[in-house]
Amino acid sequence: MDRLHVYEERTGKYLSCFKHYVNSASIVVDVGCGTGAFSKALVCGKRLVIALDIERGLLKEIENPHIERICADAHHLPLTEGSVDCILALSFLEHLENPEKCLKELYRVLRHGGTAIIQLPNLQYPFEPHTKWPLLCLLPKRFQSRIFKMIGYPYVNMEVTIKNALLMFKKAGFKLKETLKVYHLSIMKLLPLAPAYIFIAEKERLHPINAEREACDRIIKE
Repeated sequence: MDRLHVYEERTGKYLSCFKHYVNSASIVVDVGCGTGAFSKALVCGKRLVIALDIERGLLKEIENPHIERICADAHHLPLTEGSVDCILALSFLEHLENPEKCLKELYRVLRHGGTAIIQLPNLQYPFEPHTKWPLLCLLPKRFQSRIFKMIGYPYVNMEVTIKNALLMFKKAGFKLKETLKVYHLSIMKLLPLAPAYIFIAEKERLHPINAEREACDRIIKE
C-alpha cells in the first residue's frame, strides 16, 4: 500500500467525496484529527476549523494559525450544544471503546440541520483494513487482539461493523443522507464489498416555529 502511494492519495480522495458538504459550514470540528491533514485542507478565511484529538503530541504537529486545537476525549466534547455546523469523524469510531456514546456527543454539538461526515473502514472486508490480515473478522477475539498488538494497533473495536454503525447512527438520532463506497485501488471494485465507507448524516432540522423559539431563547441567554 505504501509503495502504491495509496495513503498519500487517500486525503484527496476522501475530500472529493465530501468537501461540497463542508463548503457552507462556518464552524467545522475534525474529531480524532491526528496530525490534522483534513483540518488543514478545510481551512478558509470565513471558516473556523477546530482540530480535536486526545493525543496532545499529535496536535502539536498542527501549526496553522487558522486552526483551533483542542485536546479532549471524544466521549465528552467540550463544546456547546448545537454550536457546530459540520463534524468530521474519519477512521475514528472503530478505535473507541464506546462509539455509541461518541455519536451521541457528535449529535449533541451539531446544530439542527448540521452535517456529520463519518468514514469507517469495513472491518469485515476479506483483508482487514488496518492489519491487511485475511479474514480477521472470523478469528476468535483473543487472536484478533494479539494480531492488532503485533501489527501496532493496540485497540480496534471489531464490533464497529458497517451494519452496527448504521444502527448506532439511527439510535443517536442521525438521519442518513448518503452512503459512499470508497475503493483505494481499482481492483477492489471486483468485490461486492467496499474496504471503506463514508456516511453523510444530518441532525434533523427544526420546524420553523421551533427554530424561531430556539433563536429567541439564544438571544435571551446572551
